[in-house]
Amino acid sequence: MIQLQSVTTNVPSMSLTSCSVNGFFREYIVSQPMEDNMVFALEEHCSQNSQYTGRHLVIRSSWDRDRYVFDSIDFSRLRSLTVFGEWKSFFISEKMKVLRVLDLEDTSEVTNDDLEKIVKLLSRLKFLSLRGITSLSRLPDSLGNLKQLETLDVRHTSVAMLPSTIINLQKLQYIRAGTTAARGDEEPSAQERSTEGSSGLPNKFRRPRFISSHPGVKLPRGIGKLMALHTLGVIDVGTKGGHAILKELKNLTQVRKLGVSGVNHDNVQDFYSAIMAQGHLQSLSVRLDEDIQDFFSCLDDIPEESLKKNLTSFKLYGHVSKLPAWTSQLRNYIKLDLEMTVLMLEEVIDSLGDITFLRRLRLCVKPSQDVELNICFRNQLGREFLVLEFIEIDCSSRLQLAFEEGAMRYLHLLKVHCAGGSQISGLAHLEELKEVQIIGFCDVALKQDLERQLEEHPTKPKPVLMMEEVSSC
Repeated sequence: MIQLQSVTTNVPSMSLTSCSVNGFFREYIVSQPMEDNMVFALEEHCSQNSQYTGRHLVIRSSWDRDRYVFDSIDFSRLRSLTVFGEWKSFFISEKMKVLRVLDLEDTSEVTNDDLEKIVKLLSRLKFLSLRGITSLSRLPDSLGNLKQLETLDVRHTSVAMLPSTIINLQKLQYIRAGTTAARGDEEPSAQERSTEGSSGLPNKFRRPRFISSHPGVKLPRGIGKLMALHTLGVIDVGTKGGHAILKELKNLTQVRKLGVSGVNHDNVQDFYSAIMAQGHLQSLSVRLDEDIQDFFSCLDDIPEESLKKNLTSFKLYGHVSKLPAWTSQLRNYIKLDLEMTVLMLEEVIDSLGDITFLRRLRLCVKPSQDVELNICFRNQLGREFLVLEFIEIDCSSRLQLAFEEGAMRYLHLLKVHCAGGSQISGLAHLEELKEVQIIGFCDVALKQDLERQLEEHPTKPKPVLMMEEVSSC
């Protein structure tokens, strides 16, 4: 009934298996929840005479938005609502008294007034996702009345500040915020993330790729009262009041995932104190002010012990020239994401090889001058990126990338953003390689050489080459 895909989809840092199911059994699986009145969907031209009732409603982008059909639905048992495509104000009804989950990610035409109505009528919400709705510029003060709210997602909206009333939400565990500039079109839309016509791995498991801008949102005073928070970010501490917010972070001792932007020379000591107070931190993302030079010399002062115990994911952005001294001393990293201006890249790569459990590495590198960048991964002194499965290299100039024998022997996915005239060699040494992705300007010579290397690759089936040309890299 269910079979593993012959060509698996690589998802860095996540243990996912892609499967396919026979069409007949798929229809049966989809139909059962509907027959049990669990899930129902509005799509294309639904009839008003049909009986719609259940706990989970999906409004697909293909539905013709017939209000008469919508008003005929029994919402008395509805617990979750997911909307794809265009939003209509009548999608929220006073009859949705027990609605707990509202997912409007990437929905279009949602206004600030619509959100005020949503908050007013759906007082029992536990989950609210507004991610990707760029038309939203503010959150209403009435948000503080959602006493049961546990998750708030306003990433990639135009919301720049959270309302002061948010400190009343004592059950809030996840605040996901920050407006991020997209680099490419890897982020699937909500419509693409729906499972319509797909029997493979859902697109929702793909991770977005962004670069160059990670501004956070401003937090109100009193945020330190939200003791249940597990995830917080991205928050901007580089503006007025940032010092006070960093001091309040010390009270949030249950935080597992933290994203901070606006770190600079002026607030770095408060940043140290906030980080050292976190005993459960697993993921840390730091965005430095763009005008800071050689800032990681300041980050050297963070004690290793304050991060060593639990940290598995570390992201550093800000066009800096080196890593903090303690980076290579942490042994538990699974994901590492670096954006830096290159001076001594070989030293950086050598230190990364010491990170024992590193599975995902992303390097966004910019040469200090407009010259060709040479990156060579070697197996030196037993440092061979023992379990690295995914590496992404983003270079703004020509790139000479080489892999020597014994380095990255377990690499599954190689992803490279590069300019014309780049070269990649040594793919035969990547013994577990499944896929190579090239994004940017790829000339004929590079394409032909990659095809030759993959055709001669010792594994079976042969690794796959994916190419995507964009206007700039």
